Amino acid sequence: MENKGCQVTMGIDHFMFHTGRHTKKKLLVWIVPLLYLIIFSQALVAAESLTDTAKKRKIDEMYEGYKKHFPKVKDISAEQTLELMDRGKIILVDIRKTKEQTVSMIAGAITEMEFRRNLSVYRDYIVVGYCTIGSRSGKLARKLKKKGISMVNMRGGILAWLHAGGIVHKDGKQVNRVHVYGRKWNLAPSAMKSVW
Repeated sequence: MENKGCQVTMGIDHFMFHTGRHTKKKLLVWIVPLLYLIIFSQALVAAESLTDTAKKRKIDEMYEGYKKHFPKVKDISAEQTLELMDRGKIILVDIRKTKEQTVSMIAGAITEMEFRRNLSVYRDYIVVGYCTIGSRSGKLARKLKKKGISMVNMRGGILAWLHAGGIVHKDGKQVNRVHVYGRKWNLAPSAMKSVW
């Protein structure tokens, strides 16, 4: 009898442990994504409710995080870029995807494809690459540097450009819309409409 009782107890213990383990797994399957969603959505709401000054600070912080992927690439601020544009001999290269560029681009900027097709034309220019925040353009500048092609990266990208008072165009007309790549980068000035 003790043997049967032991078997039953082992069976119950095994059943309880087995059920508990699966219950914990099921809970983790639901709880972890739910917590992530709650935290992520709160962070997004917080980012969207930031002041323009706080957004600019966030852009700078994010750029510094991305900069570790291209530490030897020279960069330039949006304010410095605006000053250089007044002097000429500067070309801005928008390396964002076409769907981003169709929303708006910095006036006078060319696409990466156009730049690559006409490298010799821009030999005597200061070439400034930009994307949403400077990550993709920084990586491109690093690759081009290895090939002997000089490109300076705009720190903070088109977001910093807009915060510095720069404007964007679509079809030759000034617009107040900008593609920000994704919700995480929804840091355009409050006067701008962000899309992603």
